[in-house]
Amino acid sequence: MKVYVTFLGRASDLVEGRRVYEVELSEGSTLADLLKVIKERISRRVGEGILEGRLFLYISVNGVGVFSLNHVLRDGDSVAFLTPEMGG
Repeated sequence: MKVYVTFLGRASDLVEGRRVYEVELSEGSTLADLLKVIKERISRRVGEGILEGRLFLYISVNGVGVFSLNHVLRDGDSVAFLTPEMGG
């Protein structure tokens, strides 16, 4: 299955290269599985940082915030990563 990954705002500064990626995953893959692929193919800093709890990014799937890395992805899902912004 394919999912579409986008790094928005300051999160795009954490990845080298493009902001939008098409990622091939196995059926039944979770956000954690996607992060492992991101770690290996796109940005070790992002993938490893989120998996190890050192980096906090807001993650949405199809425009809805997701807070569990066990969230199961589906073919065609759009996953966006962005830095939490602080007001003041």
